[in-house]
Amino acid sequence: MVSGKILAVAVMVALVVGVAAGYGVAIAHTHAATYTTTVTSTTTTTVTSTSVSATTPTPSTQPFVVGAAGTLKFAFTDVLNVMKSMYPSLTIGQPYFKGSGEVAGYELTTNQLSVIASADTTTIPSVLFTHNYTDYEIAFGITQMVIIVNLNTTAGQEVYNLWKEAQGYVPLSAQWNDTWRRIFTIIALNSSTIVGVSNPFTDPSGYQAMCMVKLAGLTFFNNASYLFDAIYGHSGKYMMRNTEVDLLTLMSAGQVQFILSAYTSNAIPQTHIYKGTAYITLPPMVNLGNLSYVNYYHQVNVTWTEVGETRTFICNPVVYTATIPYNAPNPTAALYFLLLLYSPTGQRILEENGIQPIVPGIVYGNYDSVPAALRPFTAPVSQYPQYASIFPVR
Repeated sequence: MVSGKILAVAVMVALVVGVAAGYGVAIAHTHAATYTTTVTSTTTTTVTSTSVSATTPTPSTQPFVVGAAGTLKFAFTDVLNVMKSMYPSLTIGQPYFKGSGEVAGYELTTNQLSVIASADTTTIPSVLFTHNYTDYEIAFGITQMVIIVNLNTTAGQEVYNLWKEAQGYVPLSAQWNDTWRRIFTIIALNSSTIVGVSNPFTDPSGYQAMCMVKLAGLTFFNNASYLFDAIYGHSGKYMMRNTEVDLLTLMSAGQVQFILSAYTSNAIPQTHIYKGTAYITLPPMVNLGNLSYVNYYHQVNVTWTEVGETRTFICNPVVYTATIPYNAPNPTAALYFLLLLYSPTGQRILEENGIQPIVPGIVYGNYDSVPAALRPFTAPVSQYPQYASIFPVR
């Protein structure tokens, strides 16, 4: 746990927020800002700043290493660059960006991570709570499922043009529904198309892609299993990798026409890097990116068997969560990192990378374990009973 002495140094909310807000940072990939999800509580929550003297932090001499879902690579790299500029004496180790399950497993064997972030609400509790590495997580952002298309293929071009066509129709109209049925017919039912997906056992985007496909089947074909069985029931229809960030190499090699395990948070930067690719956004009842559709998402779930092991996954919104492990090598730097996420600069970085900040951050688990400096920016899930179902049942 973070010591009282460290907290005394680290309660510099105004410094971190103020300095970061005015700090000129050149972001390698800039995009139009989206919007912040401001959650409405059943209890009033006030987000405040603490005024302290502007002194340089003196974190532990241990390297500060972040372990996070691969789709946070771009946003978190930008945040780490801000930290390097603000605190040049801070030793920042090589970040570990992998599938959320891989990150949690890596921490269990190395104890090297000071911040751990996942692309779902279940990985940290199921792995790190269970092994007594932490007892809380903060839901700090939400993103959407999208589909990355290969514009160098006929199927990719056709889907992309249909998607542009759909943008001109009234949602839920006959034309709109018919266009989306045509899109998913090409992706799932055309025997000549192959999709890229990530492994649901190592990466949340693996089972979230399955959820998206089931929701598309339910929404547009009135059958949740229709598209799912067409894709995942035939091994030659999909190519699977451990994490979604590995799938672009398959697409650039012409091996897949579509990537289903994709979020806005990785599609924005990656489609800039990989020429000839683009991404299509999905309706809110399908994209797992809207907290208002939680009950609709919960109409489906997915079960997958891998190497003799079977797991069932609940279809929740794509929510990013973070925690500081009990034995974090550099808890002070970890606290500054999370504080920076809630600064104007941190919030802007999230938005530019396709992540809607959740303000205040919703805490699942033991709220008393949340560092005092973070509490002005967070609130326990008990104040948000409407979102309790996106977290594991306790």
